[in-house]
Amino acid sequence: MDKRVIHKKEYYVTGRNQGFTLVEMIVVMVILTVLAAILVPGLMGWIDEAKGKQYVLSARSIYMSAQAIESEKYAAWDGTAANANHNLSENDKERIMRMADADGAVIENVVFESDTLGGSGASSNHAYFTIVGITVRYEGATVTLSDGIWTVIQ
Repeated sequence: MDKRVIHKKEYYVTGRNQGFTLVEMIVVMVILTVLAAILVPGLMGWIDEAKGKQYVLSARSIYMSAQAIESEKYAAWDGTAANANHNLSENDKERIMRMADADGAVIENVVFESDTLGGSGASSNHAYFTIVGITVRYEGATVTLSDGIWTVIQ
């Protein structure tokens, strides 16, 4: 049996190293730079949008905690004008922040459905203890609830 060895032919260009030329490398770098320039602003927009959503979620938690405090005040209220107080004290605000687990947030403004007491009876005075708007300030943004719409200003 005759064994034949088949040799692969290897092609070398004499005088030239195999690899990329400087021009080819520059073209690739330019293409990558253009792609990065297109993608980075879009990614930054996504990051800002995610932060805004995080601020709104935290502010909603603060709003719900504040409404819980006001509901407690409403439940304990004896029905007299002298003991009616729906303003949030500093102690109330600290309690709200602990309930909401919102470190670094500051309640700037709270808007109630009504600033005056109605007639006698609990149903006519419910609006006095109902929060319809709130403004919460964070280090990087301010979140506001007004007319049922949450707004983030970064």
